[in-house]
Amino acid sequence: MGGATGARLVARGVWKSYSGYTVLAGVSLEAHAAEVVGVVGPNGCGKTTLLRIIAGLERPDRGTVRLQGRALLVFQENLLLPWKRLRDNIALGLRYRGVPGDVVEERVAWAAQLLGIEEHLDKYPGEVSGGTARKAAIARMLVLDPDILLLDEPLAGLDLASRRSLLEAVEAIAHRHRKTVVIVDHNLGEVAEYADRVYVFSHPPTRVEAEVKLSDTPREERPARVYEALSRAYRGRRR
Repeated sequence: MGGATGARLVARGVWKSYSGYTVLAGVSLEAHAAEVVGVVGPNGCGKTTLLRIIAGLERPDRGTVRLQGRALLVFQENLLLPWKRLRDNIALGLRYRGVPGDVVEERVAWAAQLLGIEEHLDKYPGEVSGGTARKAAIARMLVLDPDILLLDEPLAGLDLASRRSLLEAVEAIAHRHRKTVVIVDHNLGEVAEYADRVYVFSHPPTRVEAEVKLSDTPREERPARVYEALSRAYRGRRR
């Protein structure tokens, strides 16, 4: 794994340009089992591009991405089928793979319980809140048992209570079930509270401004630690 012992995901020196415009300029990061890794930065800094590269949907111009296990990407758009109940939306991938019905039901119930949406399984997407729909979209990938779960702006458009509930579920997915979760967002403070490691991206051409390990830091102190590291990085660059 490129020298990162035990890492499930290692990206090294990733570059990506579109029509001569450089988005990612040598970005590196790593993520381990049972770890929530936050990637935060301004809009347009290439966070989604990096997730697409990790998921194998795009190729980097330069650099490498090495995975130990299988990575699945949950897009920012929920992409739920409006004519199907949540339980059927969550089961889509399993049914497509021909998984036996009793196993499908068991996996859907497990994911719904973990994400706290059991009471909504027989509702349609248009009948539930944005937070519940977002959780259903995550559950649809979670039932496929990925080793690495990639979440693209999952907090977008959610109220505070929904964001907190979703982040608590993400934390449980990683810590209780030893998934590697990479969550990208522009909300540094909230992501930092629930992440074990945070990478802060710059404006394009994007590089990593700071990497902060937080697993041993009390939750209430984590945002301040990230802001402090970012401040040091800015001061060092001005010298």
